[in-house]
Amino acid sequence: MHVDGLLIPNLLLEMLDDGRWPRTAIEASKQNLHSFVPEDRNRRLRSIFLFAPPFQTVARAVASGGKDFYSQFGALHELVPEAAIAIGDYGLGADTPILLDYQNDPANPRVIQLEWPGDNGPNYWVVIAPDFASFVQELGL
Repeated sequence: MHVDGLLIPNLLLEMLDDGRWPRTAIEASKQNLHSFVPEDRNRRLRSIFLFAPPFQTVARAVASGGKDFYSQFGALHELVPEAAIAIGDYGLGADTPILLDYQNDPANPRVIQLEWPGDNGPNYWVVIAPDFASFVQELGL
């Protein structure tokens, strides 16, 4: 599977096939009642909401109405929007996207999230996993 020319990691495709990652918007919405991420991991990591396909790049999100969020809060200057795919967030109202970031390695994206420092400082992106497999392992999926 490709998203705007970016290859989705094989592990994510396997998880979609196995039902360990939401495959549809309906499956994704059910996470509000029962998370794919085990409860003990969610408590430790915050509640994670996994997006279902079709995934989209940040560039596509900006072009389709997300420009205000990303330009005001999303530290867009730290991203290559065409090389970042949203795969999740921390639930309703969190405004903390989780992205596959392909800018350093188009074959093996790292996983990043938007950090809100809370001290009126600017938001910035932080690496939460060096690759998708490490992210999945941390989540216990």
